Amino acid sequence: MRVTVWHNMDRDNFSGYQPAHPMLRVYSYTVHGTDPESELRRAVGLFNADLDWLTGDDRRVASAYRFRGLRSFSRGDGFSVLPSGAQAEEFRISNGYELLAHDGPFPELALEGGGVSRPLGSLLTYLLPARDDLVRTGLFEFGVDGPATARQAVAVHHGVPAEDVAVTNCW
Repeated sequence: MRVTVWHNMDRDNFSGYQPAHPMLRVYSYTVHGTDPESELRRAVGLFNADLDWLTGDDRRVASAYRFRGLRSFSRGDGFSVLPSGAQAEEFRISNGYELLAHDGPFPELALEGGGVSRPLGSLLTYLLPARDDLVRTGLFEFGVDGPATARQAVAVHHGVPAEDVAVTNCW
């Protein structure tokens, strides 16, 4: 299962997530658990706990997150999870107390971060012709532990078949 951390890049992010807030992909990792809800609750702790409280794999994942210079996971931030064998990511948003399900992908993807929110992934320009004629741009990971191709990465993010994705540029 692949877990991705998203930072809310709106200047009003601490008052909570709104659909117009741009979300930035900042970190992802693979876990071998099978229950997305348990893994996401665990992830909130990993990206907020003092490293001295963590051991083993939890400490390794949290240390790599901090090594990237990323801030703590906060209200208004989100997660996505791609369960093994699934065809679409599942999205959650933090309201400061719990992770709420988000219906579909975040509608606004940020392309740039700040000092404590560093972008992760390759910049792709793409279309979803079966859905509409909008040209979209976003950061996506593909290859090693995630989807094999850019087209597949966009497809699982949007929950569409790979043949419904047209990638026009990859940087």
